[in-house]
Amino acid sequence: MYHATVPTPGMGALTDIVTRNKDASFVPKVMQPALAMPKETRELIERALNYAAEAQQTISEQRSRIAQLETLSMTDELTGLLNRRGFSNALDRALGNARRHNEQGLLVAIDLDGFKPVNDTYGHAAGDALLQHVSDFLSARVRTTDYLARMGGDEFAILMVNGELAPARHRAIELKAELNAATARINHSHIPLKASFGIAPYDSDASAEQVMHMADVAMYHDKRRRAASPTLVRQFHAAE
Repeated sequence: MYHATVPTPGMGALTDIVTRNKDASFVPKVMQPALAMPKETRELIERALNYAAEAQQTISEQRSRIAQLETLSMTDELTGLLNRRGFSNALDRALGNARRHNEQGLLVAIDLDGFKPVNDTYGHAAGDALLQHVSDFLSARVRTTDYLARMGGDEFAILMVNGELAPARHRAIELKAELNAATARINHSHIPLKASFGIAPYDSDASAEQVMHMADVAMYHDKRRRAASPTLVRQFHAAE
Protein backbone atom coordinates (compact mmCIF):
# COMPACT_ATOMS: atom_id res chain seq x y z
CA MET A 1 0.00 0.00 0.00
CA TYR A 2 1.27 3.47 -0.87
CA HIS A 3 1.14 6.39 1.57
CA ALA A 4 0.73 9.62 -0.34
CA THR A 5 1.68 13.08 0.88
CA VAL A 6 -0.22 15.54 -1.24
CA PRO A 7 -1.06 19.26 -1.19
CA THR A 8 -4.41 20.41 0.25
CA PRO A 9 -6.96 21.15 -1.06
CA GLY A 10 -6.95 18.72 -4.00
CA MET A 11 -4.12 17.28 -6.04
CA GLY A 12 -4.37 19.57 -9.06
CA ALA A 13 -0.78 20.73 -8.71
CA LEU A 14 0.43 17.14 -8.52
CA THR A 15 -1.60 16.16 -11.57
CA ASP A 16 -0.05 19.04 -13.52
CA ILE A 17 3.41 17.87 -12.50
CA VAL A 18 2.68 14.37 -13.70
CA THR A 19 1.35 15.70 -16.99
CA ARG A 20 4.35 17.93 -17.68
CA ASN A 21 7.06 15.64 -16.31
CA LYS A 22 7.08 12.00 -17.21
CA ASP A 23 10.41 11.62 -15.42
CA ALA A 24 9.76 11.24 -11.68
CA SER A 25 13.24 12.64 -10.91
CA PHE A 26 11.81 16.13 -11.54
CA VAL A 27 9.29 15.63 -8.76
CA PRO A 28 10.14 16.16 -5.06
CA LYS A 29 10.76 12.84 -3.32
CA VAL A 30 7.95 13.45 -0.90
CA MET A 31 5.50 13.34 -3.83
CA GLN A 32 6.94 10.31 -5.58
CA PRO A 33 4.86 7.71 -3.66
CA ALA A 34 1.73 9.48 -4.85
CA LEU A 35 3.02 9.54 -8.43
CA ALA A 36 3.43 5.78 -8.35
CA MET A 37 -0.33 5.41 -7.84
CA PRO A 38 -2.57 4.61 -10.74
CA LYS A 39 -4.14 7.67 -12.34
CA GLU A 40 -7.61 6.59 -11.19
CA THR A 41 -6.44 6.41 -7.57
CA ARG A 42 -4.87 9.86 -7.71
CA GLU A 43 -8.03 11.32 -9.20
CA LEU A 44 -10.13 9.64 -6.51
CA ILE A 45 -7.92 11.10 -3.77
CA GLU A 46 -8.04 14.50 -5.45
CA ARG A 47 -11.83 14.46 -5.50
CA ALA A 48 -11.94 13.35 -1.87
CA LEU A 49 -9.62 16.17 -0.84
CA ASN A 50 -11.67 18.70 -2.79
CA TYR A 51 -14.85 17.46 -1.12
CA ALA A 52 -13.15 17.73 2.29
CA ALA A 53 -12.04 21.30 1.55
CA GLU A 54 -15.56 22.25 0.43
CA ALA A 55 -17.06 20.63 3.53
CA GLN A 56 -14.64 22.56 5.77
CA GLN A 57 -15.62 25.80 4.05
CA THR A 58 -19.30 24.99 4.49
CA ILE A 59 -18.79 24.22 8.19
CA SER A 60 -16.92 27.49 8.66
CA GLU A 61 -19.70 29.45 6.95
CA GLN A 62 -22.34 27.68 9.02
CA ARG A 63 -20.52 28.47 12.26
CA SER A 64 -20.28 32.11 11.26
CA ARG A 65 -23.98 32.16 10.41
CA ILE A 66 -24.91 30.51 13.72
CA ALA A 67 -22.84 33.09 15.63
CA GLN A 68 -24.59 35.86 13.70
CA LEU A 69 -28.03 34.41 14.46
CA GLU A 70 -27.14 34.02 18.13
CA THR A 71 -26.17 37.69 18.23
CA LEU A 72 -29.42 38.69 16.54
CA SER A 73 -31.40 36.57 18.98
CA MET A 74 -29.90 38.59 21.84
CA THR A 75 -30.31 42.03 20.25
CA ASP A 76 -33.25 44.36 19.81
CA GLU A 77 -33.65 45.04 16.10
CA LEU A 78 -34.87 48.63 16.47
CA THR A 79 -32.35 50.04 18.95
CA GLY A 80 -29.41 47.65 18.76
CA LEU A 81 -29.56 47.19 22.53
CA LEU A 82 -29.84 43.84 24.26
CA ASN A 83 -33.33 42.39 24.12
CA ARG A 84 -35.07 40.62 27.01
CA ARG A 85 -33.28 37.34 26.30
CA GLY A 86 -29.88 39.02 26.07
CA PHE A 87 -30.50 40.97 29.26
CA SER A 88 -31.60 37.82 31.07
CA ASN A 89 -28.32 36.15 30.10
CA ALA A 90 -26.36 39.20 31.28
CA LEU A 91 -28.22 39.15 34.60
CA ASP A 92 -27.51 35.45 35.07
CA ARG A 93 -23.80 36.07 34.45
CA ALA A 94 -23.75 39.03 36.84
CA LEU A 95 -25.43 37.02 39.58
CA GLY A 96 -23.00 34.16 38.99
CA ASN A 97 -20.09 36.58 39.45
CA ALA A 98 -21.79 37.97 42.54
CA ARG A 99 -21.92 34.49 44.08
CA ARG A 100 -18.33 33.65 43.17
CA HIS A 101 -16.73 36.97 44.09
CA ASN A 102 -19.21 38.38 46.61
CA GLU A 103 -20.13 41.24 44.28
CA GLN A 104 -23.17 43.48 44.32
CA GLY A 105 -24.95 45.72 41.86
CA LEU A 106 -28.18 47.38 40.86
CA LEU A 107 -30.97 46.66 38.39
CA VAL A 108 -32.96 49.64 37.06
CA ALA A 109 -36.31 49.06 35.34
CA ILE A 110 -37.51 51.95 33.15
CA ASP A 111 -40.96 52.39 31.60
CA LEU A 112 -41.82 55.39 29.44
CA ASP A 113 -44.88 57.36 30.50
CA GLY A 114 -47.40 58.49 27.91
CA PHE A 115 -45.81 56.60 25.04
CA LYS A 116 -49.12 55.51 23.48
CA PRO A 117 -50.22 59.08 22.66
CA VAL A 118 -47.04 59.48 20.59
CA ASN A 119 -48.00 56.54 18.41
CA ASP A 120 -51.63 57.67 18.25
CA THR A 121 -50.76 61.27 17.36
CA TYR A 122 -47.70 60.95 15.13
CA GLY A 123 -47.75 57.32 14.01
CA HIS A 124 -45.61 54.28 14.72
CA ALA A 125 -42.62 55.65 12.83
CA ALA A 126 -42.50 58.55 15.27
CA GLY A 127 -42.86 56.11 18.16
CA ASP A 128 -39.91 54.12 16.85
CA ALA A 129 -37.88 57.31 16.50
CA LEU A 130 -38.67 58.20 20.11
CA LEU A 131 -37.55 54.76 21.31
CA GLN A 132 -34.29 55.14 19.37
CA HIS A 133 -33.80 58.58 20.92
CA VAL A 134 -34.27 57.16 24.42
CA SER A 135 -31.87 54.33 23.56
CA ASP A 136 -29.19 56.81 22.49
CA PHE A 137 -29.87 58.99 25.54
CA LEU A 138 -29.39 56.09 27.95
CA SER A 139 -26.42 54.61 26.06
CA ALA A 140 -24.53 57.88 26.42
CA ARG A 141 -25.01 57.85 30.20
CA VAL A 142 -24.19 54.31 31.34
CA ARG A 143 -20.79 52.81 31.95
CA THR A 144 -19.27 50.58 29.29
CA THR A 145 -19.29 47.79 31.88
CA ASP A 146 -23.05 48.11 32.48
CA TYR A 147 -25.75 46.38 30.45
CA LEU A 148 -28.54 48.30 28.74
CA ALA A 149 -31.57 46.62 27.18
CA ARG A 150 -34.88 47.32 25.55
CA MET A 151 -37.05 44.77 27.25
CA GLY A 152 -39.95 45.23 24.82
CA GLY A 153 -42.42 47.94 23.90
CA ASP A 154 -41.48 51.09 25.81
CA GLU A 155 -39.61 49.25 28.58
CA PHE A 156 -35.86 49.54 29.16
CA ALA A 157 -33.53 48.14 31.80
CA ILE A 158 -30.02 48.86 33.05
CA LEU A 159 -27.82 46.45 34.97
CA MET A 160 -25.15 48.27 36.95
CA VAL A 161 -22.69 45.53 37.80
CA ASN A 162 -19.95 45.14 40.40
CA GLY A 163 -20.17 48.45 42.20
CA GLU A 164 -20.99 50.05 45.50
CA LEU A 165 -24.75 50.31 45.96
CA ALA A 166 -24.90 53.92 47.19
CA PRO A 167 -23.07 55.45 44.19
CA ALA A 168 -25.00 53.19 41.79
CA ARG A 169 -28.32 54.27 43.30
CA HIS A 170 -27.23 57.91 43.07
CA ARG A 171 -26.39 57.46 39.37
CA ALA A 172 -29.80 55.89 38.75
CA ILE A 173 -31.60 58.77 40.49
CA GLU A 174 -29.58 61.32 38.50
CA LEU A 175 -30.39 59.48 35.29
CA LYS A 176 -34.09 59.55 36.12
CA ALA A 177 -33.97 63.31 36.66
CA GLU A 178 -32.06 63.89 33.41
CA LEU A 179 -34.38 61.74 31.34
CA ASN A 180 -37.51 63.35 32.73
CA ALA A 181 -36.11 66.81 31.97
CA ALA A 182 -35.21 65.96 28.35
CA THR A 183 -37.15 66.30 25.12
CA ALA A 184 -36.94 64.54 21.77
CA ARG A 185 -37.43 66.35 18.48
CA ILE A 186 -39.67 64.14 16.37
CA ASN A 187 -41.38 65.30 13.16
CA HIS A 188 -40.60 68.96 13.89
CA SER A 189 -42.16 68.68 17.36
CA HIS A 190 -40.53 68.62 20.78
CA ILE A 191 -41.80 65.65 22.76
CA PRO A 192 -41.09 65.66 26.50
CA LEU A 193 -39.51 62.45 27.75
CA LYS A 194 -41.19 61.03 30.84
CA ALA A 195 -40.38 57.72 32.49
CA SER A 196 -40.97 55.79 35.69
CA PHE A 197 -38.01 54.07 37.36
CA GLY A 198 -37.73 51.04 39.60
CA ILE A 199 -34.45 50.33 41.41
CA ALA A 200 -33.53 46.95 42.92
CA PRO A 201 -30.16 46.00 44.44
CA TYR A 202 -28.67 42.52 44.18
CA ASP A 203 -25.92 40.66 46.02
CA SER A 204 -24.52 37.14 46.23
CA ASP A 205 -27.78 35.76 47.64
CA ALA A 206 -30.11 37.16 44.97
CA SER A 207 -31.86 35.25 42.19
CA ALA A 208 -32.77 36.66 38.79
CA GLU A 209 -36.48 36.27 39.47
CA GLN A 210 -36.25 38.14 42.77
CA VAL A 211 -34.27 41.06 41.34
CA MET A 212 -36.52 41.45 38.30
CA HIS A 213 -39.63 41.27 40.46
CA MET A 214 -38.35 43.88 42.92
CA ALA A 215 -37.41 46.28 40.12
CA ASP A 216 -40.79 45.85 38.41
CA VAL A 217 -42.73 46.40 41.64
CA ALA A 218 -40.71 49.53 42.40
CA MET A 219 -41.22 50.83 38.85
CA TYR A 220 -44.99 50.34 38.89
CA HIS A 221 -45.16 51.98 42.30
CA ASP A 222 -43.32 54.97 40.86
CA LYS A 223 -45.66 55.02 37.83
CA ARG A 224 -48.75 55.04 40.02
CA ARG A 225 -47.26 57.77 42.17
CA ARG A 226 -46.38 59.90 39.18
CA ALA A 227 -49.82 59.40 37.58
CA ALA A 228 -48.72 60.43 34.09
CA SER A 229 -50.70 63.39 32.79
CA PRO A 230 -53.53 62.48 30.37
CA THR A 231 -52.93 65.80 28.61
CA LEU A 232 -49.43 64.83 27.52
CA VAL A 233 -50.29 65.12 23.83
CA ARG A 234 -51.38 68.72 24.31
CA GLN A 235 -47.97 69.50 25.81
CA PHE A 236 -46.28 68.93 22.44
CA HIS A 237 -45.43 72.13 20.63
CA ALA A 238 -44.02 72.85 17.22
CA ALA A 239 -40.32 73.57 17.01
CA GLU A 240 -39.47 77.19 16.43
